[in-house]
Amino acid sequence: EKILTHLRSFEMEVNRFYTNHVMMVEPTKFFFNTETACDNEFMHNVEEDNEAIANKAIQEHRDLRAKIEEAGITVTKYEQMADDLPDSLFPNNWFSTHKYPGNIDNRLVCVYPMKAPTRQREVNPKIIEDFSDPESHTIDLTGFCEKGQVLEGTGALIFDPVNLKVYANISQRCEKDVLDHFLEQFNSKCQEPFRSVVFSSCTSSGTPIYHTNVMFSVLSEHIVVCLESIPDEEERKKVVEEITSSELNKYPKKLLEISLDEVNNMCGNIICVLNKDQEPCVIMATTAYNGFKPENLEELKAHYKIIHSDVSTIEKIGGGSAR
Repeated sequence: EKILTHLRSFEMEVNRFYTNHVMMVEPTKFFFNTETACDNEFMHNVEEDNEAIANKAIQEHRDLRAKIEEAGITVTKYEQMADDLPDSLFPNNWFSTHKYPGNIDNRLVCVYPMKAPTRQREVNPKIIEDFSDPESHTIDLTGFCEKGQVLEGTGALIFDPVNLKVYANISQRCEKDVLDHFLEQFNSKCQEPFRSVVFSSCTSSGTPIYHTNVMFSVLSEHIVVCLESIPDEEERKKVVEEITSSELNKYPKKLLEISLDEVNNMCGNIICVLNKDQEPCVIMATTAYNGFKPENLEELKAHYKIIHSDVSTIEKIGGGSAR
């Protein structure tokens, strides 16, 4: 009974850092963005009419939203602001909110500097206003765009609010100087400060991985990471220690290692949320669901309710997935 009580206490402690409410931006026009393709190896241009591509992406997005809602998770939906902003369905790159009971008690809204001009124009004042209130605080880093400096939100930054860490793969989309500035501002709103864990990762072809969330995800009980993608042995060892060490974590998580093949199937691009019954759920693409090694998928199914949907057009053209 004491063991069961301890486990229930652990679940309650950890789950309070996860949300049961997500925001999605439905595309109106979706097409291959040449501005973002230069450093995103996961994007592929195809010989297909842009209208046909957009219609597929819109339906995939709606199907994903429907499955999330059916699972008992609240979704707030917006629409793409302008037809020439094809990556608008990835709003987590320019916008995030944080509310961690006992650490950040009033909602913190963060607005990030994007690399591509089209992506810089995605910043939607209506979304910022809707998710702000008289008690909330805002960190606006968009001034870094004028200096050509970049930090692309929770594509670049993977938060572990339980253990007070931000994991970040340094790339053209995640500059260390901007990360340091952000963390200083972020910690000014925290009762307990976060610290960064930085490293560099590459695809199977040796190209730098553009966003951390392609190869790294923090779930309630696990951290999913592709160690194979981190070429530096010391950085690799450091990441493993940061994830698993009882000395470096209040609640050490179980490391779930994925391969570069799994990264190519978007298995790192997943997110943990809670349903209306406070049960942890993992949202992923069907590509990821089918791409996980059987033992990795079984480990996830043993601890989370899995929500998956086909977003293959979005993945192929946009280079991003369900996360």
